[in-house]
Formats: sequence, C-alpha cells, structure tokens
Amino acid sequence: MTAASLPLASVPPLLLAGKRVVVLGSGSGLGRAVALYAEAAGAEVLGVDDRKLFDGVSALYHTDLNDPAALDAAAHALPDGIDGLALLPDPGTGGPELTLARSLLAPRHLTQALAPKLAHGAAILACATPMHGTWQARLGETRAAAALRWDDLGGFVARWGLLAEPDRATRTAGWAMLAWVMAQCHNRADRSIRINALTPASHDGRLPPDIVAASGQDAASGTDTAARAALFLLSDLSLGLTGANLAADGGLSARIITSLDGL
Repeated sequence: MTAASLPLASVPPLLLAGKRVVVLGSGSGLGRAVALYAEAAGAEVLGVDDRKLFDGVSALYHTDLNDPAALDAAAHALPDGIDGLALLPDPGTGGPELTLARSLLAPRHLTQALAPKLAHGAAILACATPMHGTWQARLGETRAAAALRWDDLGGFVARWGLLAEPDRATRTAGWAMLAWVMAQCHNRADRSIRINALTPASHDGRLPPDIVAASGQDAASGTDTAARAALFLLSDLSLGLTGANLAADGGLSARIITSLDGL
C-alpha cells in the first residue's frame, strides 16, 4: 500500500492532536503507515529509522537499528514530552540475527533509553506475531528470546537452530515482544504509562493469501486496519488499557486458534 493509496481523509483529524509520537520504523511497512496516519490524526510525528524517508514525519532521526550505541544517540537527541511510542521496525532481510536485532532488541533498547522522556500517561505500542500452532512447542525459545542480549545474538541463533529455519526468527521476536509487553505493564515505575501489543497479519500488515481468499479483502487492506488499530492504542481512547494484545490481522489469529482447538 503506497502513501497515495492510504485512505487518510477518513482518519479523525483531532484524534492525536497535541500529541508527540515517536515511530520506530517510520521508513517502511507498517511503521510508515502508522506515521502517516498519526500525522493525519494531528500528531507531531518523530521518525526513527535507518531509511531516509520523510513521509509522515516532522523530523527523522536517522540511526542504525542494529547498534545499541546508535539507538542511545537517537534517544538522547529526541525531545522530552513523548506521548506515544510505536515500535514497528521492518525486520530486514539479512538473516535471523538481523531480524532479532531489529524486531526485538532495538524496540526494547529504545524504549528503555526513552523512558525518562515519556510524558505522564504516555502510550507504548509494540508489534507481536500471530499465535501459530508452534507457540506452545516454542515456549522455551520464547523465554530465552525474552532474555536475549545484544552480545548473545549469534549464540541464540545457533542454540535454537534458526539458521535452518530463518523465517522463524520473525515469529520468535514477535512472541518475545508480546511476553515483554505483558511483563512491562506491571513493572514500570510510572504506572500511568500504558503498554500494549498490536498483532498484524504480517510485519507490514498485509493479509496472507488464505485470509484474502476467505474474506474477499484486498491484501493491502490489512495495513490500513493495523494502522487504524495502532492509532486507537496511541490515543486517549485506550486510556486504562495496558498489557493487552489487539489482533488487527483480518481474523488470522481467530482462524488459527479455532482450527487448533477444534472450535
């Protein structure tokens, strides 16, 4: 879905009025869509990405998502008074280590670095992954990913056999992010700050072929649906909601769960 095809005219123009929103991953995919939607909803949008794309942002903080020091520098440069933090980086195509760095370690690292700059009542939004049938079988891997550090990326990939199944890294990162969200909602010093997860059908929101065939929706409509759900979680409409996971995936999660449980 291109910027021109996003139905921005129907976004409530005052939904995020007066809000300062940081979007990690503003240069592509779902992050770019959320940046455009947040801008249309009245927010001052500050992008953090390694892609020099300025659509939907008031300012772009160009940084290396694979380097914790670079993320610290971006956090230092960002202003105080952040009302919303959307963690939606593109996982990249450089293998499991890169995917885990960008989709798991970078969002967690930036959140920690920006914690002193979050406004009272701020909203944090992280990207999760649909609960496929391997969720229960991979709980050990998910727990290990939840504790993953920058200096152990190579070891983690080797221990859990991700080189043999590189696509699994995206699911592992998403499941670990969901576990992190649920843990963080009770562990933050400022309890006014809410943190929730958004589960799109894919990292860029596009719907998979089976959901397109079953629902008659266009694949790109999934990006629109997920971006609108992100606006809700970033807005005051979601005040009091924390530790939740909003599945904006065209019914993919429901289809997986009902199929697995015979419902």
